[in-house]
Amino acid sequence: MKKMLSCVLAVILSALLAGCNSQKGEKLCSIEVLDAAEYNRVAVLVQQRQSDITEFFDENNWTETAKPESEAVPQYIITIYQEKTPTVIKQENDEPYEKIMECITYENSKTIKVSISKNLVHGVAADEFLSVYYVGSEKFFSNLSGLSNA
Repeated sequence: MKKMLSCVLAVILSALLAGCNSQKGEKLCSIEVLDAAEYNRVAVLVQQRQSDITEFFDENNWTETAKPESEAVPQYIITIYQEKTPTVIKQENDEPYEKIMECITYENSKTIKVSISKNLVHGVAADEFLSVYYVGSEKFFSNLSGLSNA
């Protein structure tokens, strides 16, 4: 069951990230990085193409892992937003981007919690089925460190 869930989440993750592309009318993405302790904005990357997202996350080099110990302290919250699909009916205060995924990194750890936004599955799955844990790559953590030090 766990392997099947991982496969499904991997496919969803790939599909979501594949949608973040500005070429030929495809959607752009935005990445927001928050300090988990104080919820201060560390960085925002706007109008990111698929190649930018793929290069930043380097998710092809991540490996699945178990949930961290309960005393693991969140360090950064990384939220990925994707341009909304244009609709005929415009709503008041309609934001141009919608949240598609959230990643949480932990202090003194290479573990990353990846959670797919509930809005994408509309109540089909419980929270525990929308999250999976990975060991992130050195490149990803180097990219993240570069943002937080900028």
